[in-house]
Amino acid sequence: MTTGTYCRKAAAKVVKPPARWWLGLIPLAFLTACGPPELPETQRINGIDWILVEMDGLPWGADASLRIDGDRLTGVGPCNVYSGAQAATPPGFSAQGLNATLMACADPLRSQAEARYLGHLARAEAIRRDRSRLILTGPGVEMIFEQREARGDEVF
Repeated sequence: MTTGTYCRKAAAKVVKPPARWWLGLIPLAFLTACGPPELPETQRINGIDWILVEMDGLPWGADASLRIDGDRLTGVGPCNVYSGAQAATPPGFSAQGLNATLMACADPLRSQAEARYLGHLARAEAIRRDRSRLILTGPGVEMIFEQREARGDEVF
């Protein structure tokens, strides 16, 4: 102790936590380990294979599928396999960076159908689920898909 300085310890009240204080953290661990709640099957969009059945109010005759897994889009057009990003949060929709394989279509009508399908997909701005249907809309775009039943490894 130095001259002229007086040090005094402040009386501190020490509170000991109960011996099992950590038990209160267990529910927090379960909450942080869980993701967002699962949507009911009738509202879920992700992880389902969708088949295009109607575009702009007319039945769609060519094969075209869509699958959304989080922010990733994949599918099969009338001629080629495609993929891209779903860059919006539902009910918004924004297909970005669409890429397709470059297989030649022997049928020019299928080639035109694919160009039309991918063009509509790129212009869609909204997505919603209506029972067993998935509906994409945007300026001059209405695409209606139905849920595809799982059939093993076949694409269509």
